[in-house]
Amino acid sequence: MIEKIDQAQIYAQCLKQRYPDLPIENISLNQEGQYNDVIVVNDALIFRFARYPVAIETLQRETVLLANIQNYLSLAIPQPIYQNLATQTVGEAFIGYPLIPGRTLQYEDFQAIDRPATVDRLAVQLATFLRELHAIPLGVIPLELPLADTHQESAELYGRIRAKLFAYMRPEARRQVSRQFETFLDHPAIGAFRPVLRHGDFGFGNLIFEPDSFDLTGVIDFGFAGLGDAAIDFAGVLASFGEAFLQKCARVYPEIEDMWERVRFYQSTFALQEALFGIENGDAEAFASGMAGYLFF
Repeated sequence: MIEKIDQAQIYAQCLKQRYPDLPIENISLNQEGQYNDVIVVNDALIFRFARYPVAIETLQRETVLLANIQNYLSLAIPQPIYQNLATQTVGEAFIGYPLIPGRTLQYEDFQAIDRPATVDRLAVQLATFLRELHAIPLGVIPLELPLADTHQESAELYGRIRAKLFAYMRPEARRQVSRQFETFLDHPAIGAFRPVLRHGDFGFGNLIFEPDSFDLTGVIDFGFAGLGDAAIDFAGVLASFGEAFLQKCARVYPEIEDMWERVRFYQSTFALQEALFGIENGDAEAFASGMAGYLFF
């Protein structure tokens, strides 16, 4: 706890240096993410401080992206009004924006829903937001967005998994992962898609909802947003909410029916990507979480 308090105060000093007129009545380290520390100021403002050099570049891109897609979406998204992105110093680079009302949706919240109509309404809201996001004209974004989710990217991911994770896996798990990747990579038609603007990390933790009504109020964390495959976002829905819920989403977004193979493949890689992040960045918790289903017993 002492460490978190000290770190919050260090960030408070950074804020004061950049915005001396910003009143800071209280500040707390709300979350340690994989790439950013999340700070809450005055119970009203969110600040995200980059934890790695690559995260600074991500915040720069995300800030431009958010500023240009606000008007296309029916749910609130972060609106950065504070930033310190000219610096390349980790621990000093940040963006800040008003807190979106509500709280982050977690697995336990979803499991606690006891009315089918509430689940149906949630599916409509999620699918509608993704339809809006995926339909945003790419020309409105003044950035060169590299194409993600490509065949080459999947092949490179498989190579990293083989090189860095296979040694820790039980044989059956290695065979299963090999089958999944090789089936996908050996049939390029399975992975063909029309590029859209996709969120890239869609699911629990990045959705804001109003607990009393259970209505969604916003979507956060566009750090992985970019040009890619819409199926990535639905893989996030599948991983968080399950297949029955995703079928409900398909009533609003019927194109999901043509994405199932890609959705299932992407979803199968999420834990492995978390494990890779852990082993490549010295994050033992992320490695253990991602490898939980693959390790020797």
